[in-house]
Amino acid sequence: MNLRSIDLNLLVIFDALMAEKGITRAAKAIGMTPSAVSHALNRLRQTFGDPLFDRTPTGMVPTRRALELIPFVRAALHSLRHGIALQHEFDPETSQRTFNLRQSDFMSDCLLPRLCARVRAEAPGVTLIVGQLPDADEDPYAAGDIQLRVGTRLHGPAYRRKRIWRDPFAVAMRSDHPARTGTLTLDRFLELPFLDVSSAIVDRRSLDEVLRDRGVTRRTAVTIPTLAGVVAVLAHTDLCAVLPQRWVALYSAPSELTTVLLPIPLRGIEYAVDMIWHASDESNAGHRWLRRLIVEEFGVLYAPTAFQERRVGHLPSRLDEAPPLAAAS
Repeated sequence: MNLRSIDLNLLVIFDALMAEKGITRAAKAIGMTPSAVSHALNRLRQTFGDPLFDRTPTGMVPTRRALELIPFVRAALHSLRHGIALQHEFDPETSQRTFNLRQSDFMSDCLLPRLCARVRAEAPGVTLIVGQLPDADEDPYAAGDIQLRVGTRLHGPAYRRKRIWRDPFAVAMRSDHPARTGTLTLDRFLELPFLDVSSAIVDRRSLDEVLRDRGVTRRTAVTIPTLAGVVAVLAHTDLCAVLPQRWVALYSAPSELTTVLLPIPLRGIEYAVDMIWHASDESNAGHRWLRRLIVEEFGVLYAPTAFQERRVGHLPSRLDEAPPLAAAS
């Protein structure tokens, strides 16, 4: 049987007839007239080639065919109602949903611990799957995903973007590095040995492209795959790295690293964190809940008080000791 030939509204009426065992009662239950339900029953009989109900002195009795059909009809209606409810209603305390978060390497050690703690506290039944950002040959923004990218550009009207953080780049180095004092000139900058992170794509136009436009290049002495070892490497070598200024302040103690201004202006180049999602998820209640959590936790993470506490060594040792959440601006 071709489903396109079935009026799915008839299944709702069939379910009501099975529950009420009478046309009048079924009509009242679903807000229709008895005449309309009677006509619908005739169409149901034609569709399934079966009487479906026999009239008896005690009411309408379902046929064997009706009894065989009803479990599948009710399962289909339940699934449809559940799907519609997911779009408009979301209860974190009872939800069993799965969410996909794909993120830049810059977020792994900062946002993720706070976000996981928040999700576990508010929605213990929710599953959060965190993955890497898609490769160039993949669908860049799949429906259902939330992506956290650095300096991204949207392609087409099918996507939504919220910029949740901006931060200028600076030159990071160990706190007693010889280049930390005085003004860092371009010539001195080009003499420094740099640490590069291959996975940290920080903007559409890289610093090295700006330098090439000026006919100069900097020296990359070491390349590592992720940001995980950046602070330790910089703190124990003469290497420098171009990193977001407040990222350095958040993830290193003042005795470890310091930052100095870049010697050249980087117009349009900044550490800009964008949250990306598919337009089809815009009004999804669960999706909105997780997007709100991400914005709030990012705001708390980079709030000025967090930096003040970090610099005096008073950041909480555990997430459950963190100060109350504040709404992100």
